[in-house]
Amino acid sequence: MKRIIGLFFTLCTVFEYGYAQTDGAATFEQTDKGSHLAGGTISMSGTNANSTNSFNANLNPNYGYFVANNLAIGGVLSLNYSYTKALQTNLGTLSPFVRYYFGPPKTAMFFAYGSAGGGFSNVDNQASNTNTQKTVGLFNYAVGPGFDYFVNKHVAFEALATFGGRKDYQSASTGFNNSLNLLIGLQVFF
Repeated sequence: MKRIIGLFFTLCTVFEYGYAQTDGAATFEQTDKGSHLAGGTISMSGTNANSTNSFNANLNPNYGYFVANNLAIGGVLSLNYSYTKALQTNLGTLSPFVRYYFGPPKTAMFFAYGSAGGGFSNVDNQASNTNTQKTVGLFNYAVGPGFDYFVNKHVAFEALATFGGRKDYQSASTGFNNSLNLLIGLQVFF
């Protein structure tokens, strides 16, 4: 907890320093053609219910380039680790994305997001003394609206709501494992 509080105060100091460098009169050109964005999201969760422990961690760094005003293309690398008593899963995907920001650059901006890509899933099943391990290829997609709030000329807090799906190539099932997600993160524009 001390590390989280320390990280929070460090980030606040960096943001305040960045804002001070613009003398409070920031010009918002973040989404102009030729600009870049880099950032991502991170999350962790754990449960302990009915003597079953589980842990889940996600890291999603991204990078994009504005090919036109308000239109960015790029890639996102998604890494996921999940653990329960009987199952351990490692997942990684690389997906190209597209973002379109609405309106002229300003302090708060909405955008549309879409991505699709592929990757792998490594599942280690430790239940009932079977101890089987399987690695499979997978396809994933995500679409949804997002919102960036710029705390200074270069840094924005981000919220992104997506509807997405994932399907492994070797599954007997023909459908996707679909989900709704709310992602909170940070983007740096340069």
